[in-house]
Parts: sequence; C-alpha cells; structure tokens
Amino acid sequence: MLFKYSAKTRDTLTTRKGEIEAPDQPSALKQLQSRGLIVYSLISTKESISILDSIKGSLGISLTDKVRITDNLAKMLIAGLALTKSLEILIAQTSKKKLNDLLQSVLNDVEGGSQLSMALEKHSDVFPESYISLVRAGEVSGKLASVLEQLAETMEKQRQFRSKVSSAMVYPGAIMFIMGGVFTVLMVFVIPQMSDIYKLNNVQLPLMTQIMIKISDFMVNFWYIMILGIIGIIGGMKYAYMTPAGKYTIDGILLKIPAFGNLIKNSVMVEFSRTLSLLSNAGVNIVDGLEIVQKTVGNSLYQQSVEMFTEDVKHGYPLSQSMMRDPLIPTFAAQMVVVGEETGTVGERLLGIATFYEGEVDKFVKNISTLIEPIIMVVLGILVALLVVSVIVPIYQLTTQIG
Repeated sequence: MLFKYSAKTRDTLTTRKGEIEAPDQPSALKQLQSRGLIVYSLISTKESISILDSIKGSLGISLTDKVRITDNLAKMLIAGLALTKSLEILIAQTSKKKLNDLLQSVLNDVEGGSQLSMALEKHSDVFPESYISLVRAGEVSGKLASVLEQLAETMEKQRQFRSKVSSAMVYPGAIMFIMGGVFTVLMVFVIPQMSDIYKLNNVQLPLMTQIMIKISDFMVNFWYIMILGIIGIIGGMKYAYMTPAGKYTIDGILLKIPAFGNLIKNSVMVEFSRTLSLLSNAGVNIVDGLEIVQKTVGNSLYQQSVEMFTEDVKHGYPLSQSMMRDPLIPTFAAQMVVVGEETGTVGERLLGIATFYEGEVDKFVKNISTLIEPIIMVVLGILVALLVVSVIVPIYQLTTQIG
C-alpha cells in the first residue's frame, strides 16, 4: 500500500512530504521514524486520490526524468551527502507519482542493505542494463558520484541527439502528409466533378484520365477498404518487425534509403561509440561492454555486427581488427579504435568517434531541406503532369468541341 506522509526532521525541523510504500500504516510509520522523521500526517493514497494524481500517475518516466534524477543524485553525493539522504531529497523534490514510487522503492531497498545497483535492477524496465552496469562499476571502484555525473552528462547528450534525429524526420514527414492530402482532395473532390462533366459532353478521354477516374471512383465508393488496407499494412509491418527475420529485413531496407540510410548509420555509430566509451572509462571490461551495447543498438544488422565483435574479442582478437572486416563500420571509426588500442585510450577514441558522427547528423539536420528539395520537385512535377494530362487536356478538348 502507498501512504502519503507529512513530517519534520528531528535535527532541523525541515518539513518533508512524500509517499512511502508499506504493507500497513504501522509499518509505514516505523519506516519513517527510522529515518529520523517526526510524522504528523500519514494517509493511505486510496483515501486521498485525486484526478490530478491519476493524471500524474499515468505519465511514464522519460529520459529527461532519468537525466534529472541522475544529475541531482551525483551532485548531492559529490557534496558529501549520504546515499539514503540524497534519495530522500530526490523523493521530496519529485511530483510525478510513478517516479516518486520508483525512488521510494529504491530507497527502501538501500535502507534494507542493498547496493544502489541491486535496487535499480528491480526496475530494469526503466533503467537499461548499461545504466545499471555503470552504477555497479562506480560502486566497485568507489567512484559512484563521478560515474553518475558522467552518466548524467552522457544521457543528456543522448537526449539532445535523439531530439535532433527526430527533428530531421519532421520536415519530410510534413511534406509527405501535405502531398498525400493534395492527392486525396484531387481524387475525392476534383476528379468526380470533372468526370460528370466529361460524361455529359461525351468527351474522348485520354488513358491517363480514365485511370485517374477509376482510382477516384474506388476511393470514393470503397474508402473503407482503403482504410482497412492501410491499417492492415501498418499492422502487418509491426507484426513482421516483432519477428527476428522481419526486423532484420526491415532494418536492412531502412539502411538503403537514400540520405536517410546514412542518418540511421550515423545515429547507430553515435549510440554504439558513446555507450561503449562510457562503459570502458568506468572500468567495465570490453567483452561485457560489447554485450551490453549489443542490447542498446536498435538496428538488428548492427546488433549482429556487435555480436561478431564480442566473439572475436573473446577469442583474443583486437576490437579494431573485427571492426575493420565489417562493411557496416566506417574505416574512420575502425582506425580510431586502432589508435586507441595502441595508446591505451580506447574510451577516449570511442568518444571522439561519437562526437564526429554527431557532427555529421547535425550537418544532415541543417541541410535536410536542401537534400529533400530535388525529391519534392520530382514528386510535384509528377503531380502536375498527372493534373495536366488527366484534367487540363480533357477540358481543352471540351472547350474545342463547344467552340
């Protein structure tokens, strides 16, 4: 059960409010008192739930939330606060119910003697394996605060990077939506009106116009079949993507899309290099690091590549040698790893790779309009040609007949 509490600290009499999970009210009270709190209000959330609480509770834990709590926790530990005290402050500062519950659960486990990494493992749906492994490495090395600080910085860079990639998709998506809207209006409203005029005047229609009228009639009379077809295609692709073979095929097709295939490749290289760099610098051995990275790389073709890297490294081969043989890995990236292995700075070189390919994505985002304009011009040219052949030519024939 969850209980809302209001209390004051014994030493500074600072007011504390939050939620605590316990089997019953006496247990909740005992937990709070063990933290040095003087409790003056303890109410079950079932008795005080509100619409606003329901809305907050339905919200998930975003990457921004994880960046914030990681950064704040790192700062408090660097300032010399104990882990339990830091978690209590985070709970008091958190208004999102789901995040509050998670932090409360972590605090309860830590107070019960668990390490932070063990407490986080219970929430692997929120914290990825790479996050937990880094926390564990920080605990083993005695540098938890600095590791959390680096982790927060890296996660913030990941958040900004993903935002850039998403923004790169907005412009072409909007263009496709507008073009689809124009085509639909033409088929549903313009062509049927013109078709009636052609029939009344017995105009001899070009083949293209006849095809367009057939398509228009189908869209007007059997629109529900089109909608079901679109839903079926999307559902089928989603189902296929859930299977290993389907995901591999679709991921391979995505990598071959002009311009956007390179965007996906660069994005994967950023995620691969940055995550492996952070794990390496935190003291995680290269084999464990690669196994963790394999799960974080989204594209299945690259997952297969990382799996091959892992096997090669297990058998004593350098990572760079394995990367050199893989056609998906740019020569520049493999050469950087070679330099890192020769100088003992693999982590730093991997971070340099991530920075380089992040710059390539920045260039793509800035130049996306220039890259897409030729495609837009071709598509618009085709639409105009269809309009001229299907609509304007028959109208010209009609006016000639009347004249």
